[in-house]
Amino acid sequence: MRFTPDQLAWLAANREKILRYAFLPQLLVALLFLGFAYRTGKDHYHLLLAGTRTQGTIIGFKPVVFRSSSNSFSHTAYMPIIQFLAGDPVVQFQDWKALRSDPGVGSQVPVFYDPSDTSVAMMDRGATNWLPWAPCSAIGLLLALAGLKGLLVFLFVPLRAPAAASRA
Repeated sequence: MRFTPDQLAWLAANREKILRYAFLPQLLVALLFLGFAYRTGKDHYHLLLAGTRTQGTIIGFKPVVFRSSSNSFSHTAYMPIIQFLAGDPVVQFQDWKALRSDPGVGSQVPVFYDPSDTSVAMMDRGATNWLPWAPCSAIGLLLALAGLKGLLVFLFVPLRAPAAASRA
């Protein structure tokens, strides 16, 4: 889309008015990022902060088929089923992320679990435990801070009169 010289002149003349409302899309996108981060990371964050670490054993793999919306493409991922001992009961869970390499059935893997609710567990993957939700929450937080600053400017800083209009 090409802008005409008149449109460019109008944009340049009204730059401050236009940028004054930039906080609205910033806050909207921040809410989307923070919502995604909360939805995907709330259990993992809780486990990383307050979870108990133990060793588990991979007892099998469950195939999960991912299809495109038009059913023209499908991909099968194999999610590990892990068993671990939490006190007296033996607990089994299906991890939420497929493994890149096949450690094989019977392999020992590190596990985080919640002692008060042993059904909440995940395989410890080191730094990738923070993916995808932590970067999304960081981006959302930065956008939210920028949007809140813009909102405060919008509410408390009066719009200056254009320089061309004040000279005439």
